[in-house]
This record gives sequence, structure tokens and C-alpha cells, in this order.
Amino acid sequence: MILLPLSVHAQDCSKLTKKCKNPDNSFKVSASSRGIKMRRGKRTRIVLNVYGGREYYFSTYSRPKVGKLQFRIVDATTLKVLYDNAIEGLIDEKKFIVSATQKLYIEIAAPNWKSDESYECAAFKIAYRNFKL
Repeated sequence: MILLPLSVHAQDCSKLTKKCKNPDNSFKVSASSRGIKMRRGKRTRIVLNVYGGREYYFSTYSRPKVGKLQFRIVDATTLKVLYDNAIEGLIDEKKFIVSATQKLYIEIAAPNWKSDESYECAAFKIAYRNFKL
């Protein structure tokens, strides 16, 4: 009997955050940044605790067949949408200042999906710096 190694070619999305735009060097990249396996018609949710007195920077990356990503910032307590990049043409980066510590949901979707694949990789980078209010 001959045994051959079996290799599975699963798509690894973990290093894709390197392709997201970077903020200036005064920001620190958060461990909450991640590569995401996007699925057609599905929304991915990141739970994020943000802290008062910080400025946050978000950026996205997706392959052309995924299209531009939509991301919404949602208050985890009230489920109120605080920001939706669709109102700005699905821009791929945004800065904002947090005045009070709170829990947020970052909801990510690919509304212009052009792929026949069951899933594709994308990335969402989160960075922050202290900010004097």
C-alpha cells in the first residue's frame, strides 16, 4: 500500500488585513482586525468594545469579485445604526471619535458580489489612538 500526503487547499483569510489601507503611525492596529470569510447574501458581525477618549480608524479590503464592502456600526444595546458607509458610496475607510465607552457591532456585507464561489476572503482593519476630547 502506498500512502500519499493529502493536502487540503482551504482559503486562509487571516493575513488579508495587510491589504487594508493603513492609518498614520499614531494609530495602533487592534487585535480585533481580521480576515473574514464572506458568503454571498450573508452579513458578518464583529463585536467590538470601544473606549471613550479614543479615535478609531476602520478600513476594508475585498477582492474585485467580492465588490466593495458595506459596513455598518450598530449600537449593541439599542441596535440603532450609528453609521453606514453605503451613504458615502461604500467608502473603504472611516475615522470617528468615541466619547463614551460602549459595545458596538460592526456588520459587514458584500452587496455587489460578483463571484460564483460559496465564499471569498475579505478583511476589516481596526486601529485606534488616544484623543483628547
